[in-house]
Amino acid sequence: MLWFKDRKRMEFIQSYIPTSKAQLIQVAMWYHKGDMQKAQEMVDFYNKNMSLPDFDPVQPTWMDQMKNGASDLFSFIRNNQSDIVNGYEFIRSIITNKGALPSIGEEAADVAATEVSAEETLPKIN
Repeated sequence: MLWFKDRKRMEFIQSYIPTSKAQLIQVAMWYHKGDMQKAQEMVDFYNKNMSLPDFDPVQPTWMDQMKNGASDLFSFIRNNQSDIVNGYEFIRSIITNKGALPSIGEEAADVAATEVSAEETLPKIN
């Protein structure tokens, strides 16, 4: 049973990624079961090889997250306003014309008119 707990501690410490010095000190104390000398050696080893902030950064509050999300959404809409309006108009035209696309019919009529006029202008060969 004691071997299993030590193995779990070793697996944890191998996969542990510290984010601050305060958290690293807490984990070192837990891992070495309160032995200050060994915990200090572990903290010094980690601090020597990487730079860590003293404490974890404070996460934004729920209200700050909502403000940032709303700000991002409105800036996206402001930057892509013409594309959004064009998409809305396209969908609205499909719904009002019951699936027919008005621009395709107009282009097809223009192409047919140019083909007829081109045949009329060519000289006839007997």
